[in-house]
Amino acid sequence: MANAADKDEGLKRLGGGRWQTRDERFTIEPQSGTWVVVDAEQADELGLPLVRGPFGSLGAAKDAIAEARDTEPAASPLASRAEQLRDRLGKPAASPTRSTKTGEAATSTPANASKPAKPGTSAKPEEPTEPRWIQALEPAERRRANRLIDRLTEAGARDPEGIARRDIVGEVPAVAAFAIAQALARLGDEARPERVAELLAGGRDEELGVRWRLVDDDDRPITIDLDAAGSR
Repeated sequence: MANAADKDEGLKRLGGGRWQTRDERFTIEPQSGTWVVVDAEQADELGLPLVRGPFGSLGAAKDAIAEARDTEPAASPLASRAEQLRDRLGKPAASPTRSTKTGEAATSTPANASKPAKPGTSAKPEEPTEPRWIQALEPAERRRANRLIDRLTEAGARDPEGIARRDIVGEVPAVAAFAIAQALARLGDEARPERVAELLAGGRDEELGVRWRLVDDDDRPITIDLDAAGSR
């Protein structure tokens, strides 16, 4: 079984609300308000990286990673199918070619194949790409989007990327709406009406960097005075 160190292993942020284990085997990605785990060492029935989930929280996704480490990586089922097809056709699995000049055995190399790394150097893994909507932003807005997604993730938002996209691209005050909902939840069900009214009339969330206020159709701030309204 996985030990405590495996379950609490450190994750590095990739941006866009995604996280990855230090060995780069597992990647946690947000998906429609939930989380999924992409396993680079196991394959599904189509031979693609195995996706586990969805999970309701980031913690549940981390637990799934710890459990997955107890399971041996499964080979792609397409490998056995390809082997069976070669047997039916009577073709060998691999066939070396010979150089026309030297007569020595050589293997064919595609023209677009990457060159091997020089001795003593390690190939640098490609950085995961950002979502297309973030790539389309100006540099300053891209940085703001990634910071906002990270802050929403830390605040426990179920869909941090979706909230940030609606706020930045859709120009909908989605971040402020999330901050207000969080503030109302902290007040609890027994909160006094005047405290709720005060919160809705105006406030701010320093962590998310948003402010809100109650205004009329002419964008004039509205101050709520429950004493002036009288008791019912």
